[in-house]
Amino acid sequence: MALARVARSGLRRSGGTFGSYRNEDAFCEGVSPYQCSIPSLENFRENSNMSHFHSLKQVNHMSFWSRGIRVTPHYQSSSAEMIAEASDAEYDEPSYAGLEATKPGEKPRVVVLGTGWGACRFLKGLDTNIYDVICISPRNHMVFTPLLASTCVGTLEFRSVAEPVSRIQTALAKSPNSYFYLASCVGIDSDKHEVYCETVSNGGLPRDPYQFKVAYDKLVIAAGAEPLTFGIKGVYEHAYFLREVNHAQEIRKKLLLNLMLSENPGISEEEKKRLLHCVVIGGGPTGVEFSGELSDFIMKDVLERYTHVKDYIKVTLIEANEILSSFDIGLRQYATEHLTKCGVRLMRGVVKEVHSKKIVLNDGTDVPYGLLVWSTGVGPSKFVKSLNLPKSQGGRIGVDEWLRVPSVEDVFAVGDCAGFLEQTGKPVLPALAQVAEREGKFLVGLFNKIGKQNGGKAFSAKDILLGEPFVYKHLGSMATVGGYKALVDLRQSKDAKGISLAGFLSWLIWRSAYLTRVVSWRNRFYVAVNWATTLVFGRDNSRIG
Repeated sequence: MALARVARSGLRRSGGTFGSYRNEDAFCEGVSPYQCSIPSLENFRENSNMSHFHSLKQVNHMSFWSRGIRVTPHYQSSSAEMIAEASDAEYDEPSYAGLEATKPGEKPRVVVLGTGWGACRFLKGLDTNIYDVICISPRNHMVFTPLLASTCVGTLEFRSVAEPVSRIQTALAKSPNSYFYLASCVGIDSDKHEVYCETVSNGGLPRDPYQFKVAYDKLVIAAGAEPLTFGIKGVYEHAYFLREVNHAQEIRKKLLLNLMLSENPGISEEEKKRLLHCVVIGGGPTGVEFSGELSDFIMKDVLERYTHVKDYIKVTLIEANEILSSFDIGLRQYATEHLTKCGVRLMRGVVKEVHSKKIVLNDGTDVPYGLLVWSTGVGPSKFVKSLNLPKSQGGRIGVDEWLRVPSVEDVFAVGDCAGFLEQTGKPVLPALAQVAEREGKFLVGLFNKIGKQNGGKAFSAKDILLGEPFVYKHLGSMATVGGYKALVDLRQSKDAKGISLAGFLSWLIWRSAYLTRVVSWRNRFYVAVNWATTLVFGRDNSRIG
């Protein structure tokens, strides 16, 4: 097996344990350093002979999602000498199933890692008369992230922002050689044109985790990113992120639970204030929109349905610098004044550490909380970091002007996991949904063009002219701040001049724009009905689960 051979050859070259070899020597002898990207094989389970990939320690696949790709697992280990002493036959024994390379006469196979904005825009436009497509992700849907904050307080229901990937690309459900695999990619061998995966399961399969491989002709990495915590102690243990539907579900349950617990007899005044203190870390669009939704929920629903504790619930937004730093200065001032008017306390500070019931700032200030939402931006996931591919500034996968990964054949990257290499002369683009969507749209056009010129198979597109490179033009930014108010900034860059609007008209533009951007007519209907229902009857405050 490929992984076992890699482990054995690394041991023999190092003459000892896994920790003693150099990365460029141990992974791929005789291969370009960018032609083999296998996850770290350190720390193997005690007394395991590792003759089969299925003996790897089970990992929690739901713990770190990043736009559809889980982070690389870490394996626990015993003595490495046991692997070095195993026979060649043992390593060559096939131990997991998979899709082998396509044969002559078959359609070329495109493998897509992820179900985020870039991946789904690519899948939507791919010509399945030319290609078979395999999508691999630990979630089977795309999340419409601009409306995710609204689901946390019941303005929208969760299904309104989740679009099944099989509805975006119907070939995944209907075509005989196209599939969606609920799994996580844990390694890539670009020399063999193979990806290695582990299924997302809770048992019920012959092995858990269940491993398999998929050979590809073309590979699109749309692995997304994961929340930045800056190494601050306690963030993963105690804070909630807001990037996935399950994150919004947990926030909603916690918010409603704290409201109900605070009404129990015997709860002290101080404890009520802590339970009902909602703290948001990060003053970007996500943090500001969530704070605005919370303030609406408090002013319109809590005051009516939780009258006993209505005076205790508070929202604090903590930002190290200025909120909405990418927006026009006039819009930033408007947002600050409006949020303050709606009862959101704006606080400038840097978090030092997070405890179960309080956060500690750098100046020593303690901030008690009942709900902590962390929204400080994103960075490369551990999966992306583990890949032995060229990296751009910030640790993303480096790509050229056509979104190709240099030094390897037939590998492309889009979205938050990708960034232009320095030699292209282009800046690394921000981690925005519109960036990923535009990259996906450009790349699918490139693939369809290549496929029509018989360049879809592996190693067959070298002599095809790719045409104009990718150019990104910013279409503007929008953010809602609650109270039927929003911001619309149509400048193409932070320093450029352009139209900037704030207020009720901007809120109408915000809602209209996002309603038209929702992927399917089904979900547009859900969103419109949810908005109307909330306006007439208020938000749903049922706590289920």
